[in-house]
Amino acid sequence: MPNTNLRKEMSPPPGKAPKEIFNRLYGSPYWLVVIITIAVFATECLVMVLLPLFPNLPARAAVLLDSTILILFILPCLNFFLFRPLVLHITERKRAEDALQREHNRIRDILDAMQDGVCIVNQEHEIEYANSALEREFGPVEGRKCHEYLHGSTEPCPCCRYDEVSAGKSVHWERHFRKTGRTYDLCDTPLYKADGTVAKLQIFRDVTERKKAEEELRQSRERLRNLSAHLQAVREEERTAIAREIHDELGQMLATLQLDVSLVAGGLREDQAPLADKVGSMARLIEGTVRTVQRISSELRPVMLDDLGLAAAMEWQAKEFEKKSGIPCEIAISLKGEIFGREVSTAVFRIFQEALTNVLRHAVATRVEASLMEKRGRLELAIRDDGRGISREQLNDPLSLGLVGMRERVAILGGRIKISGSERKGTVVVVRIPVAQQEESHDRHEEDTDRR
Repeated sequence: MPNTNLRKEMSPPPGKAPKEIFNRLYGSPYWLVVIITIAVFATECLVMVLLPLFPNLPARAAVLLDSTILILFILPCLNFFLFRPLVLHITERKRAEDALQREHNRIRDILDAMQDGVCIVNQEHEIEYANSALEREFGPVEGRKCHEYLHGSTEPCPCCRYDEVSAGKSVHWERHFRKTGRTYDLCDTPLYKADGTVAKLQIFRDVTERKKAEEELRQSRERLRNLSAHLQAVREEERTAIAREIHDELGQMLATLQLDVSLVAGGLREDQAPLADKVGSMARLIEGTVRTVQRISSELRPVMLDDLGLAAAMEWQAKEFEKKSGIPCEIAISLKGEIFGREVSTAVFRIFQEALTNVLRHAVATRVEASLMEKRGRLELAIRDDGRGISREQLNDPLSLGLVGMRERVAILGGRIKISGSERKGTVVVVRIPVAQQEESHDRHEEDTDRR
């Protein structure tokens, strides 16, 4: 049976030149042996044909003729099937090495052009490569290991992430280097080598300036927050002082005036009806003024917030809202105690006030439900309405000063606020403020009250 595999191997593929077939034969030991065997056989046959033509040829000449013809046949075979393949192989290998070197140089140029530092570290913590940016930061490598080069340590760093990298994970972390006095964002990536080992490709990005900017921004926000807290505290103190001044001074004056008017009214004769009507009108005006003074004083700073506590003040505010707007407002309060810091009580009350104001102005609601409870060391306030809801644009609007003020009050106390809503499904405001450590604030408030 003919060898079809050999036939397929020897037959030229469609559209391919015969040169490609010869190239397939180069470097093939099988065909080299076959061709040399055929050459030797052909040489011997030719010698057997030629020797009878020269019967007087000496034996040495016959051997020389045999050897010459054999060499003439074998040398082209060796050249074609042995020497030329070796030359081609060496040429191709040299060309591949040159291409690989050019690629290495190109990659090296790319890495050297990077502003980020790059190094390759093997399993023995030896630095196999460091780009120019890294050497500018840390100096020349000079054959040192990574912990010697980067940290000046004789032992591998305890925080080294090589084990994670060798397991095939990419690690992103941040570290401050005392050698340069700068902070770097590090990205460690596994690099699989040809010998099967895993090296670590480490990229250094200097984030010192960014960290400084972040710290400055954080400090600026902290200062602004402290300033906001101070302004709010000053405003509350001024409101309290004005409310007390109005309640005490104006209230006392109006009460005296009301008493005097009542005495005047009691001393009028029956024939002084017009004057009695005028005095009665004055008494009614004074009574209305007293109510106005009480309302203004309560709006500035409800006396019951300081005297009766947060729960009573919120119940009063809910009734006032319902009376003013005609919208039913139900509030459920479940507190373990009434001992809260002045800052917490004021913040929760003002947030409740602002939420009700927003309902009145924007929500077009028909019902409001609120709850105030204490659980797990936190004070939780929730306000829900059935109005038209609030959009994401309104939530993120920097000109929504009411919402901004609510968020600031909560942030100052280390709490959280969540405002959510959807169209025609109402709005929900949930505030959580830690109160576990508010006793000191309450004590300070009592000391301030005593001093006043």
